[in-house]
Amino acid sequence: MTDTILAKRYGDYREYAAAGALSAVLHCAWMHRAPEGEPAPRVAVVPDGCVDLLWTEHGFLIAGPDRTAAFPRLRPGETILGLRFRPGIARHLLRCDLDALTGQVVPFADIRASGLSQHHERLLAAGAPLKRLRLLQAVFASEMHDLPAMRPDAAALHALSPRLPAESIAAEIGVTERTLRRLSVAEFGYGPKTLARILRLQKLLAGLKLQERRWPGSPPIPALPTRRI
Repeated sequence: MTDTILAKRYGDYREYAAAGALSAVLHCAWMHRAPEGEPAPRVAVVPDGCVDLLWTEHGFLIAGPDRTAAFPRLRPGETILGLRFRPGIARHLLRCDLDALTGQVVPFADIRASGLSQHHERLLAAGAPLKRLRLLQAVFASEMHDLPAMRPDAAALHALSPRLPAESIAAEIGVTERTLRRLSVAEFGYGPKTLARILRLQKLLAGLKLQERRWPGSPPIPALPTRRI
């Protein structure tokens, strides 16, 4: 039987607070390096209601929202960099409804023709992973000129989903349940019930993580070191 390990516990996984104005649209910047020379176990990525912009030495990718755990294949020594969008943001940046991306990882250029491909060689030349991650944030900020805010109705859906049923949320927002479902599918990639399940799971995981941080020596999420690129 193949062992399964959570992605954040496999190899060297680190999250950094997004810099400056990007904090309004990014949950975090992150990097993940798989161990050298070890056979990769079954690595599980738990659904979080988010969409990620990924960069590897092969180019830029978009990881859409997941309904269930995903099991990506990581090569020994491979490093992946990522920018995790806040829920309800990706649809407006990518200019497509998120149900088209649910459970998929696709080239960024397939979604936005202008893409970010012209910056790939710069990232390769940057060398060290932290320097590349700083550059990735800078490139994203320079190319995504219209950084959106979450729609008020989508923000309300996201805030209320973990504790209220769909019919109560619809009444609170002032829409029909059918309209609420269309909103949820477009903004988050799945319906209100699935969104609520995923957000409750993330709340549980956040509570467990908070308990871990209460142990001496457990640091909060750091800011990405700022240096000139």
